[in-house]
Amino acid sequence: MVFPQTPLIVAIKLFLGGSWVDVTLDVYARDRIAVTWGRQDWASTADTTKCPLTFNNGTSKASPGVVGRYSRKNPGSDLYGLLGRNTPVRLDLTTPAGVVASRFEGHISSWPTRWDLSGKDVYTTVQANGIRRRLTQGTKPLKDALRRHIAASQPLRYWPLTDGERAREGSEVAVGSQPIRAIGTAGSFYQGQPDWGKGSLSAWLDPVVQLPSSTEGNLTVKVTPIVSTSWTADYYRAGAGGQDDDFTVFDTGQGTDADPVLAWIVDTDRVTNDVELRVLSSGETISSIANLTTVASPGIFDTSLHMIRLTTTANGGSTDWTLVIDGATVASGTYAVLHRPVTRFRFRWGAFSSMADPMALGHIAYWGDSPPSAASTWRAAQGYDRELSGRRIERLCTEQGVPLTVNGNLDQSVAMGPQKAGAFLDLLQSAADVDGGVLYEARDTVGLAYRTCRSKYNQGV
Repeated sequence: MVFPQTPLIVAIKLFLGGSWVDVTLDVYARDRIAVTWGRQDWASTADTTKCPLTFNNGTSKASPGVVGRYSRKNPGSDLYGLLGRNTPVRLDLTTPAGVVASRFEGHISSWPTRWDLSGKDVYTTVQANGIRRRLTQGTKPLKDALRRHIAASQPLRYWPLTDGERAREGSEVAVGSQPIRAIGTAGSFYQGQPDWGKGSLSAWLDPVVQLPSSTEGNLTVKVTPIVSTSWTADYYRAGAGGQDDDFTVFDTGQGTDADPVLAWIVDTDRVTNDVELRVLSSGETISSIANLTTVASPGIFDTSLHMIRLTTTANGGSTDWTLVIDGATVASGTYAVLHRPVTRFRFRWGAFSSMADPMALGHIAYWGDSPPSAASTWRAAQGYDRELSGRRIERLCTEQGVPLTVNGNLDQSVAMGPQKAGAFLDLLQSAADVDGGVLYEARDTVGLAYRTCRSKYNQGV
């Protein structure tokens, strides 16, 4: 016979010590086992899934002879040390046909012990919740899309320069190495200080450093040389800037005539409206400079966000180089010098005359042999503008390691504008709202599910 004439077999399991433990015999049937799931009372968004359970905490039936099995601090329990916050729990049903279906999977956050006045009935009442509750507990807003993309791509060093207005240096956030510091052109800390936290690269990125007009100075940092066959350096700017502002990468040369230090210089000049890539060789008495390329009218001297990337790669006794602006290669070539590791980065503004107009600077990233593609990084810098709402939900879940079940075609969802910083679930819900779809908790796994708006078309009544 079928349900309800033949009852469904319920199994309650806890994930303890690396495996699922069946505790069904210790779950009281006197309290109704009910899973509250989805949208309630015509709500516009789905609620957190809930499943209350009551465990017998007297003499266990699932583990005969054990008393107080579900008391976390009971050393006499066979589960001692295994119960804790966010203990995974699963509820399975077996149909009359023998099919096992998962109806709930979530977490138990606490294990309070209760008893009646006689003291003979000892029990533990818990509230199991879906993943949404855990995702909303104590979470800070996510960093902006560019910072999260860079951090996830594992740079060798990374200075976001988003330290805020009270900062006096820019923290390195990849491995916690040397911060980037500002000094004047004469080398004094008290000269050439930028306006920390007052620069804006775009409306969707966090505030960065502003290089004020009528000033000059240097942002500089030394790094431990890392031997690799290639290195890449990125930085981002917005604003007209000045004349001969340059981003320079120094190699491991000793600075002698026999072993000169090489400086790869990306020079931006709003007066001549171009970007030049130069290599300066400096010894004790001998120095020379080579102009590798000039990019005319690069389109970066405005208030919009722009990305500049320099990549060098060993090629025998020479070095291949590539210059990228806004995600696209604008010049490349080979220079007859030996490829060597990096020792220092410097951004110098107002090099030969004071900064004409303010400029925002941020997100200096240093990569080794495997940097993310320039196109994907530029896409992140743009906040994934015009990204389909369903694909945004998918990407955010992937970045956060949250499983996602999809009902419908994500490529048939609606395009969105740039992604701003915000809490994870808020970003997901805003994407769902734009598409008109439904974001909820998956029933058969600890994860989220999304149903696209188009998948709801032509449903039966």
